[in-house]
Amino acid sequence: MPTLHMFLLFLAADLALKLTPGPDMALTLTRGMTQGFRIALLSVLGSFCAGFVQIPLVVLGLAAIFKESPTLFLFVKLAGALYMVYLGIQALRRSRQPRDLAAAPTKGAGCQVFVQGFMTNLLNPKVFIFLIAFLPQFTDPAIGPVWLQMLVLATVSKLFGLCSGATYAYGAARIRNWLTRNRWFLQAQDGVLGACMLAIAGYLVFSADTSTSK
Repeated sequence: MPTLHMFLLFLAADLALKLTPGPDMALTLTRGMTQGFRIALLSVLGSFCAGFVQIPLVVLGLAAIFKESPTLFLFVKLAGALYMVYLGIQALRRSRQPRDLAAAPTKGAGCQVFVQGFMTNLLNPKVFIFLIAFLPQFTDPAIGPVWLQMLVLATVSKLFGLCSGATYAYGAARIRNWLTRNRWFLQAQDGVLGACMLAIAGYLVFSADTSTSK
């Protein structure tokens, strides 16, 4: 297991990312606003089930590479922190521009909605890039197998996504009119995400530099 300190930091970073608009969130919100909670929840379940494919590929692949080269492990952590800086800057830029929800998706039956949610998440390359860049930041080879730590974090992230997605689905179905009138809310989410990503990336880079100097 990751240390409690790193686990709490991971939860904070993951929460910040769950609050930002993206393909899955946009799909969930528009489903909830146009078709109701049940259909939106099926889309969320589809996105969640994509993790059964993504997590083994990322965790086992990265673990095999890191086992062969501790130096590469450090390099990936630093590169991942820089990627988080990029995400933070992009989010801050978006927060300065008016945001809109994605166009309403075509209506479909429950099975079709589930498959669409599954494929949207599975075929989104940003999900794999995020997992590769994000998970190693919060692991420490000194406390146990890296693959096990990443497996725990990835599973927690997916479960967290299931809970937050269900919340979005319910909220969108209930406050459709409010979301339509208050587009500033999406901009505020991006602002919070940007600030959190930059702060956490700075902390991780500083921690990596400190550990290598000892």
